[in-house]
Amino acid sequence: MRPGTHSPLSFRQLLLIAFLGILLLMGGALMRTLVAVETLTDANRDSPGQALETVQSVRRLQDLTVTLEREARQYLVLNDPALQRELRTTWDQAQQVAGVLGARFPQPLEPLTRDWQAGAAQVLTPLLAGTPLTQSALSNAFTRLGTLNQQIDSESRAELAQRNQSLMADFEQQRRSVIWIGIAAVTVAAILALVLGMWLARAYKQLDRAIDALGLPGQHAPIAIAGPGDLHALGERLEILRQRLAALEADKLLFLRHISHELKTPLANLREGIALLEDQVAGHLNASQREILGILRDNAIALQQQIEGLLQYNAVAFDARRLQRRPVALRTLLENLVNRQRLQWQNRQLQVTVEGPALSASIDPEKIDIAVSNLLSNAIRFSPDGGTIRLVLQGTPQGWALDCIDSGPGVEAADRDRIFDPFFQGNRQPAGARKGSGIGLSIVRELVEAHGGQVTLEAQPVGAHFRMEVPHAET
Repeated sequence: MRPGTHSPLSFRQLLLIAFLGILLLMGGALMRTLVAVETLTDANRDSPGQALETVQSVRRLQDLTVTLEREARQYLVLNDPALQRELRTTWDQAQQVAGVLGARFPQPLEPLTRDWQAGAAQVLTPLLAGTPLTQSALSNAFTRLGTLNQQIDSESRAELAQRNQSLMADFEQQRRSVIWIGIAAVTVAAILALVLGMWLARAYKQLDRAIDALGLPGQHAPIAIAGPGDLHALGERLEILRQRLAALEADKLLFLRHISHELKTPLANLREGIALLEDQVAGHLNASQREILGILRDNAIALQQQIEGLLQYNAVAFDARRLQRRPVALRTLLENLVNRQRLQWQNRQLQVTVEGPALSASIDPEKIDIAVSNLLSNAIRFSPDGGTIRLVLQGTPQGWALDCIDSGPGVEAADRDRIFDPFFQGNRQPAGARKGSGIGLSIVRELVEAHGGQVTLEAQPVGAHFRMEVPHAET
């Protein structure tokens, strides 16, 4: 199956088919092994018995030959009819044994047993018929039969050794055949599993990328999952969701543009009118009128800050998902940030210190800079004149951490759970300062979480202690 195609079968069905295919391959290899073992067993089952019978027959023929020679000499001397009958009986037995040996091993024992029978008949037939023989002729005949017995014994042993060697060769061949079949079955099963695994892994990787990209700005490529039928169907549903999210994003951006235009323009006109009144362009103002204008000016500025904060938070929240990581010297980044805000904290006679080792990490420096800048600005805003602010950098087993510790009023216990919520402002505000937008800590949380980390408010008797923890970048 090509990696770029999808199957009408579900993941479960494909997994079952692959399992059955591997099971059939392994089962076939096992059956082939069993057949080979059974074949070898059948071939070897009668071999020991045949070898024993052959040895016994050869020994039997040798013993009968000796008996024939003894009985023939006795009959030749005594000419006793009883000895003649015993001689005939022994000869019949010897012929039967020779015939069995010749039939068992046609090549090469059959010619030898035939010669043995012919040689025995040549001497015994005349003797049993009453033809006189000399002891010398009888000795020569049985000497030749003894020689044939030795040849029969030698050839039978050689034939048994050859058959045993042939069986061992068959066994070795079957063993190699079983090994190669096993290797072939395992190889095919491994290739099948590898191809299916790579195909499924590719589909899941596409699915993972599609889910990660959902809702990201600028993602216009359609989602198409090449894989099992159920994953392909899931990809189609994700594509529908992507289209809906894109439509919602477009509507939201359009709404925010309208908000920006429809509210910021009247606010600018309102602030300009308030400024003209404060400059007494339209006439002299008394103290009460100036007080009212001050209230209007402050609320107009607060409203403008809220609108700008909303737009800024929305932009940061979406931009946080697009990280541009690169190796950065963290302590250098912190020192540069502190120097950029030097005027803010020097005007308040604050002491800002950067502590910790020279660490490096793969981060998006612009976004971490914004996060730390918001923490530092928050600490400067809430710290009393002449106070201290510490930025403490340290390495952790998972990555690195930054502690921002100030000497301000801290955060009330009732506000701790909501301190990172957008537009939330705690009860403890610096005296005489204009009320903020309440999005600074929310932006910090968005940017740190985009790096896979977290920002927390640590317990401290005096002041506020915010801790950023960022893990190492995944490779």
